[in-house]
Amino acid sequence: MEIKKVFGPPGSGKTTFLLNVVEKELADVHPSQIGYFAFTRKAATEAKERAITKFPHLNGDIDFPWFRTLHSLAYHCLGVGTKDMMKPSDYLEFAKEAGIEVSVRSTDNEEMPFNADHPILNEINIARIKGLDLRTHYNRSNMDIEWYHFEYVERAYRHYKEAHALMDFTDLLERIVEQPNRLPSLDVLIIDEAQDLSRLQWMLVEELVVRSKRTYIAGDDDQAVYNWAGADVNSFLDFTGEVIILEQSWRVPSKVHALADRVVNRIRTRQPKIWHPRDFEGDVQFYNRFDLVNITQGSWLVLAATNYLLNQMHGWIKSQGLLFERHGQRSIADSVVQAVIGWERLRKGQSINYPMLKNVYKYLGTSGVKRGFKNLSTADPEDMFTMQKLQEHHGLQAEGIWHEALEKIGEEKRDYMIAMLRRGTKITGQAPIKLSTIHGAKGGEADNVLLLLDLSPKFMKEYEKNSDDVNRLLYVGITRAKQALHVVLPKDNRQGFKL
Repeated sequence: MEIKKVFGPPGSGKTTFLLNVVEKELADVHPSQIGYFAFTRKAATEAKERAITKFPHLNGDIDFPWFRTLHSLAYHCLGVGTKDMMKPSDYLEFAKEAGIEVSVRSTDNEEMPFNADHPILNEINIARIKGLDLRTHYNRSNMDIEWYHFEYVERAYRHYKEAHALMDFTDLLERIVEQPNRLPSLDVLIIDEAQDLSRLQWMLVEELVVRSKRTYIAGDDDQAVYNWAGADVNSFLDFTGEVIILEQSWRVPSKVHALADRVVNRIRTRQPKIWHPRDFEGDVQFYNRFDLVNITQGSWLVLAATNYLLNQMHGWIKSQGLLFERHGQRSIADSVVQAVIGWERLRKGQSINYPMLKNVYKYLGTSGVKRGFKNLSTADPEDMFTMQKLQEHHGLQAEGIWHEALEKIGEEKRDYMIAMLRRGTKITGQAPIKLSTIHGAKGGEADNVLLLLDLSPKFMKEYEKNSDDVNRLLYVGITRAKQALHVVLPKDNRQGFKL
């Protein structure tokens, strides 16, 4: 049994290294004997698609059964179906029975397409994935909730699932660990993003390792920023195996690397590693206020430790007529952009299609279109439309430029659109500025990074208890920069990251 631990510092091509392992192994091993288990379905699918490109005679759906997430592996090996899993409606029904309020919202995670949010349910799940007794976790969490209520919700939740023969995502892992004989035996096992795995997931990995001939476990302990959510980086560090360190970063310039190296060496519990920056000096600048940073050119990643610190950035960016993205949403709705573009095309005598026309009519005021025509019931969805045709056959009455005709675009959005158009900002396509927490940006990168060093009181308490986790977070933020890092110093030196 051969085990290799692959440590990939920021931008060092860890995923490429693993995909090269897959390609090399496929020369001698059937793909059904290779397991590639990634933290997200997207990463597992990428590995499979690259292998198929290299070996086009292989069938992705049949020949690669073990390119999955660990949750998907458990789901498959246990033979469960969607009918066996808790759904949003089940969480709402349980909440009603238990007398609590649960917020259910969709997510971008295809593997777990929704999140049932409640403080007690969240803590119960963290206890389970950490493998902790419920009372032990409760005592450590310092929750402002009485134990009897905490225990009541846990018991009610467990009984609801039993009564309806349902499982949640954590149940999948718990059950497959209890029934390891259902797991496959593999020639090659690859585990990606190992620093983000929980203790419960490590228990599953350990069962897979003993059933595999060759194992590659890859990650970067210095980028372990999900310990608060149950990730167990110590299991990665303590796992026995030959250490491989990818020493060359293809992202981080030398000046950024020097600052990152200073921070990372303050982490007490880590795998020692030396890695080299790319052959580019780059730049690191420091500011007392974020509004002193010129973000008008190039691609930008604006980072902060917590979401509320990013809220103050919105007005500043909009006042400059710049387009940005946050939480996967652009700063101006696509429907507004399409309405403006559509109207101006009509004014120039051009034709627009039906979907664009719907956006135009959506923002026309009551005086802009005759009664009975607003819903476009007279329009053929397959047709193209000009200003003259709309005036003659579809009740259009509005005239003038877009911010006169499209009366239902609110004043704030209208002023923002005018500012963008005056600057010449490209209002379609990908936004050049992205706002994100550092946690949300892990794995991302940009030419320019604006990093706020302010911290909330909660993070400052974490500094006192576990400075390693906070230093890892700062390290991740610093190493997103491909060209220049712009560091905004905290308003209060006692309430910020320490460089």
